[in-house]
Amino acid sequence: MVSVELQDYLQYHIVLKNESLHVRDASEENGIIHISVIKRTARTRRIVARLMVGINTDLQGIDKIPTKLTNSFKSPNTKKQVDLSDETYEWIRFGWIIREIRLEKDERTVKTERYRMGFILYQLSLKAELESEKESRNWISDWNKQWEVARRSNVPGFEQDQRADVVSLLAKHLDEIASETDRVLAGEAKLIKSIHPSWRLRKQVVFLHFLIALYQLSCTEKHFDWKQIGATYYRIIGGSKQFDAYKKEFIEETENLLQRPIQLLGLASMGTITPLFFTGPMQGDYVDYSYGTVHATTDLAVFSETFNTKADVLWLVENRGVLTRMAYEEEFLRGTKSFVLGVDGQVRSAHRLLISQVVTCVSQVIIWTDVDEAGYQIAEKLYKLTQDEHVLTKWIVPPLTVVTEWETFANKYQQSIQMRKEEQEQEIGGVELWKKWINH
Repeated sequence: MVSVELQDYLQYHIVLKNESLHVRDASEENGIIHISVIKRTARTRRIVARLMVGINTDLQGIDKIPTKLTNSFKSPNTKKQVDLSDETYEWIRFGWIIREIRLEKDERTVKTERYRMGFILYQLSLKAELESEKESRNWISDWNKQWEVARRSNVPGFEQDQRADVVSLLAKHLDEIASETDRVLAGEAKLIKSIHPSWRLRKQVVFLHFLIALYQLSCTEKHFDWKQIGATYYRIIGGSKQFDAYKKEFIEETENLLQRPIQLLGLASMGTITPLFFTGPMQGDYVDYSYGTVHATTDLAVFSETFNTKADVLWLVENRGVLTRMAYEEEFLRGTKSFVLGVDGQVRSAHRLLISQVVTCVSQVIIWTDVDEAGYQIAEKLYKLTQDEHVLTKWIVPPLTVVTEWETFANKYQQSIQMRKEEQEQEIGGVELWKKWINH
């Protein structure tokens, strides 16, 4: 009456440890099997549950399972409450769900009643999972073939310069990703770890096709716009819109992967130009900034030029309001030889590069951020950028005092966050206090 396959499923996925099915006393009524679950100890034998399961174990001729069941019962461990009705009995009879009745110690009183994934639904979920894995392998295999063709047939058509360096960097990352996809094809991983971890595999693969398209255009076109990326890659009607749904995310992920602005690959439109605001002296290959106001450069300039400063003190502040306030004190900036860089709440790749360039010119760094979790993370990132340069590093902690050890800063900041969060602008201090911090 109870097939071996059904017994195995119930024993390994439904009943608890130290429990067993009592199939000898199983009974069948209208296509539904009633099975007792027994728990044995050294002295006792007790019925702890009763199961109602469908007699059918064959997938042939199975009607379409209601979506509400496939969405509700994701695994055999799922336990749900379902109203008992004629429809519910049909679901049990078809093997889609199992009715599990847990009993009190008297073996009669109902303790709990819940529904579990049935054997047929379980088999269908395994089948769907296998089909999904096969489809995923096909996606990745197709991408690998595309990259092999693109790698062989596309060579940068320009002299070795910054553009060629960035294209080579993109090719290097694509080669590494191609190696990583072998693990997915072998069943050792379900996602590509080097790509945005929260994306589903399908979205990851679409992004990888975007990278190939970007690579191909970067090798052949000096400048191109967003629509050309999809149009030249897919060469079908509507191809130019293939990546539109993920435009912002794909640009950000590409820049995160390369640690470079995407414009350096030749994208002339739809890419964002990130401004970097600062005050104080800074020299580049083509520009020379002095004291007196808030200046701005761009991420493109940072990656195209080499910058340095004649300042002795590098201030790294989170908020533009603090930067603006300090810029008004030109006499203070000149007298202390200070250079103030605002990171605007997010340490981007351009900030990292600019900081790595100017920090080699100064004797001390002062890090000043909001008193909250984000401010703590920003302060930690800024410290990691400067800790290998052997410069004196200081942090501003509430209530507007200075510390010179990371551990001290971390402890004080965490305590302050628990007590009261505040933005930099709430307490800025003034020239005399800033001088004390420098001379501390």
